[in-house]
Amino acid sequence: MAYLSSKARFPWIAAAVVVAAAGGATFCAANLPPLYAGPAAGMLVLASAAVTWLSRSVRPGRRGPVGPAPVSDSPPPGSAARMRRLESAVVHSHDAVAILNAASKGDHGRAVLYVNDAFCRLTGYAREEILGRSLHALRGPDSDPDTLARLRAAMDAGTPLRVELRNYRRDGTPFWVDLSAVPVPDELGRVEHWLLIQRDIDRRKSAERRARQTGQLLRAIIDAFPGPISAKDRDFRYLVMNQFQADLLGITPEAAVGRTTADVTNPEHGARTGERDREVMASCEPVQYESTYPARTGDGRPWLTTKAPLWMPDGIDSEPAGARGVVTVSLDISALKAAEGALRRSEERYRQLFRAIPHPVFVYDVHSLRILSVNEAAVRKYGWTREQFRAMSMTDVRAPDDAPRGFHGSANDSGLPDGPPAGRRHVTRDGAVMDVDVSSFTLNLEGRAVKLALINDVTDRLKAEDELRRSEGLFRGIFESTGAGVSLTDASGLFVSCNPAFAAMIGRSVEEVLRLTPAAITHPDDMPGQLALMDEVRAGRRDRFTYPKRYLRPDGEPVWVELSFSAIRNAEGRYEHGLGVSVNVTERRQLEDQLRQVQKMEAVGQMAGGIAHDFNNILTAVIGNLSLVRLPDYDPNRPLLAAVEQAANRAADLTRKLLGYARRNQLVFAPVEPRDALGEVVALLRPTLDPRLKLTVKVDPTCPPVHADAALLAQALMNLCLNARDAMPDGGELALSAEPVVRGPDDPCPPGWGDLAPGSYVRLTVADTGTGMTDEVLARIYEPFFTTKGIGKGTGLGLPMVQGIVKQHHGWIAIHSRPGAGTRIELNLPTAEVLNTPAVSGNPTPLPMSLPTPTNIPRPPKPPTVLLVDDEPMIRDLGRAVLSRAGFRVLTAEDGADAVEVFARQYTEIDLVILDVTMPRMSGRDAFRHMIELNPSARIMFSTGYTAEDLVEVDGAAGLLSKPYRPQELLAAVRTALAVTPQPI
Repeated sequence: MAYLSSKARFPWIAAAVVVAAAGGATFCAANLPPLYAGPAAGMLVLASAAVTWLSRSVRPGRRGPVGPAPVSDSPPPGSAARMRRLESAVVHSHDAVAILNAASKGDHGRAVLYVNDAFCRLTGYAREEILGRSLHALRGPDSDPDTLARLRAAMDAGTPLRVELRNYRRDGTPFWVDLSAVPVPDELGRVEHWLLIQRDIDRRKSAERRARQTGQLLRAIIDAFPGPISAKDRDFRYLVMNQFQADLLGITPEAAVGRTTADVTNPEHGARTGERDREVMASCEPVQYESTYPARTGDGRPWLTTKAPLWMPDGIDSEPAGARGVVTVSLDISALKAAEGALRRSEERYRQLFRAIPHPVFVYDVHSLRILSVNEAAVRKYGWTREQFRAMSMTDVRAPDDAPRGFHGSANDSGLPDGPPAGRRHVTRDGAVMDVDVSSFTLNLEGRAVKLALINDVTDRLKAEDELRRSEGLFRGIFESTGAGVSLTDASGLFVSCNPAFAAMIGRSVEEVLRLTPAAITHPDDMPGQLALMDEVRAGRRDRFTYPKRYLRPDGEPVWVELSFSAIRNAEGRYEHGLGVSVNVTERRQLEDQLRQVQKMEAVGQMAGGIAHDFNNILTAVIGNLSLVRLPDYDPNRPLLAAVEQAANRAADLTRKLLGYARRNQLVFAPVEPRDALGEVVALLRPTLDPRLKLTVKVDPTCPPVHADAALLAQALMNLCLNARDAMPDGGELALSAEPVVRGPDDPCPPGWGDLAPGSYVRLTVADTGTGMTDEVLARIYEPFFTTKGIGKGTGLGLPMVQGIVKQHHGWIAIHSRPGAGTRIELNLPTAEVLNTPAVSGNPTPLPMSLPTPTNIPRPPKPPTVLLVDDEPMIRDLGRAVLSRAGFRVLTAEDGADAVEVFARQYTEIDLVILDVTMPRMSGRDAFRHMIELNPSARIMFSTGYTAEDLVEVDGAAGLLSKPYRPQELLAAVRTALAVTPQPI
């Protein structure tokens, strides 16, 4: 009682409720039938959980489920007395109660803080012997380790658990307990203690053991019976089946439990048996009839089947006395059937069998069709009494729309008991029409020819069959007509069905697909991932997945699909079939790959353009300063200086190629004759060709001029010709040609070339008979710095530069090549009538402007003042030196903002501004606008390493100076700009 008298706030209300609920649940499990014990125990546990929650929710200082409760440090009135009563309930409980510490001492378990007297009586331990120790002392050799592991895991996780466990008393005798472990939280919701409630269930276990022995004896008895015996519940699902019937049906007795007759035989037999079962349940009377079992062993013996209600007397459960199911016992009547003649002569025995048939049966005269007798089922089904039936003939029960086929010996009336039934339409007394199957055969009844007709109402079955056929037709139509590929595989992975779309997708016929497995048509690289997913499906860990994969067509061509897979399982949850829906995404993936390639090339192009811009600035300073150096002819450093200048010029050429790839070349568009462009290239190319290489040129006479920059077009053609020459080291043929082509408005755009205007184009072709290119090389042909040439023989910028030039001309390139078959590259450029560069304003300033010969330009009477603006100090220093030597007064600024400040102070003295386009803080365009606002007549010339298209929106500039430039080009541009009379903007 030390623990009970402590001031620890142990939740006795919750503990007492849990003790009571656990005791009640154990009582239910031990004394009530299984049908009701589970729900009763569950309701008690739910009630205890609700009361426990309410007891926690109304604690002082906590918010309840309805509203805020007043916070008070003093216990409510009567709480001390109630607490004493609850403590007394725990102390005097007949169930063994133990309170454990929340924290575990590792493998030694949790310490016992309190046990009641019932615990000591049950275990034989005194309270002093068990307090402070763990309950491991109760374990023994037969204590289930799995149950102990579950208990330990639940307590570690803080979740309640109820188990049955075999413990050992202090004297070593074993005993069974129903153990409930309940976590007791503190006010913060953390587990503070564990409450363990144990009830002695040794007697119940002994009773269960005796019940099992009795059940085994009864099982042995029914299994020894030489015929089928079974029992069903009210839902007509098997409760038990003897071994004889299970062997007859080819299943195990355990597999039959919980299933219907239709599940273990077939729908038709299940319908017949189900009707009999419903009849027994409705009438609470036994029925007896002759039947055969659709045995899988081929056993067609006739059986006399007796069905009786499974009667439960009053007091056995909570329901009143009544039928709880159906008991079926069948006897082999093979010998009885062999003596059928004797049975027919026995009228009394005939009536007994006749009345036992659950289906309507008519006996009628073969000649007059007069009804002689009917069974009870016919009276119930048709509604007439026996006396009324005897005054009728068989034609009276036919519906008006029944086929005009009589019952006297037609081809559809079988004379054999197992003959095929005839389809008829019958009418009942109230006018209802029903579809029936009529099985009839001839009997000789005391010298009189009669027929016995067995009637089976198949109205519902035919309606279900019609609905099934309609549904199957609908889904078959969807299956066959859907555009997605649908396939069905069995558990072994073999295709068992597929629609035409799936077969067409993988390039095979439906018949060919049904002989394959998914592994036979799947790309080897995609199989491991799919097999891993299928392993999870077969293990039951997933029922569906989506997986991108490649199918392989017979020619080896891959087809990318998005596969959506769903598992189809049987009633036991075993995987039986797999339904796959495959959507062809090959084109989409190709477009995605092309988009990624374009984005990559655009990013590289932007980087190349930025690098080229910085190179131009550096090269302007290098080339300009080299031009200012003057050495005597005899100076030994002149060759070194010439080598440096040659290297700088090569760097400038490489920069132009980078700008061409980045599509930032400075273009001067004009009509260019294809014959002239090819002639210029041939004149430059011919001296470099091997004599073994044949060069031909063919130009269509109707070929119109192309809208192009002549210099860049020649540069692109020269690059292609040099590549073709290098591809034919042992000689060959190099063919240049030009021809007109027309692009229609509905023609698709080549991938990666954007929108192309319809109209007239010129196709310039460079074809060789060289080594050709593989698909891998073609895929990377436009990548910058990618080359198949040896080290030092190629920069990898030739074709990227050609691509950039063609894109600037709004055309496209087509490449045709195979290894060993040569290469043909086609440049398709628009003619002058398709693409013209429109003027942005009424009086545009052409950029770049042509430079006249400096000797014809008059000099100003006084030294002009030039404001040189560039963010590169080397260019500012070079410009100041060149212009100062030429007699100009030079002002400098390092960016646009600085230039505007200088211009604002001295614009009356400044004759010309040389303005870089790209600068930090303020760009050249913005500085131009500010200067024009200050002086609309100002002469401003731009300088840039980019294309003139960057200045297409700027009107009124005095010219464009392209980087890199030499000192003489700077002076010529400055003098030309000063010679122009300024016009207000």
